[in-house]
Amino acid sequence: MAKQIKALSLDTIGLNGLDTQNSATELGSKWLTKADNISFTDGGRVAFRKGLKQISLGEGNSIGAIHEHFNGTVDIVFASAADKIYTANLSDKDNVWSTYYTTSVSYSDWQFSNFNNQCLAVQTGSEMLYYETIAGTGSWDVISNSSSYSAPTGVSFFDPSCVLGFYGRAWAGGVSEEPDVLHYSNVLEPHKWNNFIDLKGVWGHDEIVAIKAFSGKLVIFGKENIVLYNNPDDISNIVLDEVIRGIGCVSRDSIQEIGDDIYFLSKTGVRSLYRTATLDKLPLTEQTITVKDDMIQYASSGNNAKSVYLQDEGFYIITFPTVNVTYALDIKTKTEIGTPRITRWVFTKDRKPTSLGYTQSQGFLIGQYSGRIAEYTGYYDSDYLGSDVYDNNSYLGALSTVWIDLGDGVVASILKKLIMVAAGGENTTVSIKIYTDFSSIPKLSGSFLLNPPVLGTPSLWGASASLYGTSKYTPISGFTEKTLALSNTAKYLRFELEGVSNGNKTSLQSLSLLYKQGKIR
Repeated sequence: MAKQIKALSLDTIGLNGLDTQNSATELGSKWLTKADNISFTDGGRVAFRKGLKQISLGEGNSIGAIHEHFNGTVDIVFASAADKIYTANLSDKDNVWSTYYTTSVSYSDWQFSNFNNQCLAVQTGSEMLYYETIAGTGSWDVISNSSSYSAPTGVSFFDPSCVLGFYGRAWAGGVSEEPDVLHYSNVLEPHKWNNFIDLKGVWGHDEIVAIKAFSGKLVIFGKENIVLYNNPDDISNIVLDEVIRGIGCVSRDSIQEIGDDIYFLSKTGVRSLYRTATLDKLPLTEQTITVKDDMIQYASSGNNAKSVYLQDEGFYIITFPTVNVTYALDIKTKTEIGTPRITRWVFTKDRKPTSLGYTQSQGFLIGQYSGRIAEYTGYYDSDYLGSDVYDNNSYLGALSTVWIDLGDGVVASILKKLIMVAAGGENTTVSIKIYTDFSSIPKLSGSFLLNPPVLGTPSLWGASASLYGTSKYTPISGFTEKTLALSNTAKYLRFELEGVSNGNKTSLQSLSLLYKQGKIR
């Protein structure tokens, strides 16, 4: 009697994102061992990431920092490269770099902090800069001891590596000659500094890496410790709340405030602080435990790691410019072990991120190695050539599954058919390789060209002269079902899928495997 054909639904493939930490034979099908240029739809389906579309010509040097500042009237964007801080004119792509301030140093790892319509900028090796708008004109000045400004008395060169404007004052730390001293300004006078807290007796030997406001507290991150103070808004009553020992932050710009939490890069990966109604102290939670060994490697050279939090997308993104590696942590949905879904984004060298920023006026901005600024949109990595001309470049999205047990023990299964359903991706080519029984060589392969039906009438919804415009009411691409006939037998399967972006949103909706029971082997 003929064996009955079985159907194995693989709808949850990749749902948990990347895990390179555990053995591929120990994980369920929700995990991926490779997830390059992958993101997730709102429904949790694996999809292409968006592209990087440049909105400037090249400055000539990599972009070290991007920051949005409100000067009391309008939002402006600062972007730094080499020895210049630009007031970037992002409304004119061909003349973004026309207005700038020349600094005394040739590097651009600045941290900016807004305070009361003014702005402060710091980096190791440079005196603190102060930006103030008077009568509609803004200018940068160096904070040193003068009639208008006052650097801390007794500090010969005031070059803090980190700064925060909050609780009515500016706070700074990491000064080269006293890296474990926290300095703070006068009330509402971020240009006048003559107050400090010496942390030597608090955490022993360490140095200040970053300063953040959190849950009404002042959080001071060292490389090896974290210190929290209560009542920072009332300096006469400021009091030590907690010292978290043995865990610190190795990268100032990895820190992001996410709701009632803070994410930061430690020596062992991205961690978070959080407080709940039932906890008096601040526990630490590992967010990248599924890629821990990789993160340890990158964190060791990651003192210039950059990060951003995209609230509308639910992503914490961290990039390591020196090694050109970027991870996206999708925190909208947690996995069964309480971690974000993680994917890895890959860029060519010239397009690699060297700084990240989120602005109210422009959204997510990426400073690139090529000295350009890009936005996160579309499904091409688009290079700006000038005069509103773009060169659209496809990128490869790739994923690998874990080894999937067909569930018949010593009995091999006879493979019959693989059915894939994808959404969107018009004219996108998807290739698939199938590996069997732990072989490193694929036994089966195939490719599909996606050609989904298009719902809607372009002449009504998509025409440039239509009432509704071209962006929101464009036609909607439907679904494509593709079938791959299979042969061979297997007890375990692993799938590799690759797709080349073609400017269209593409997501994998489902995979279904048809097979029947074979012989014992």
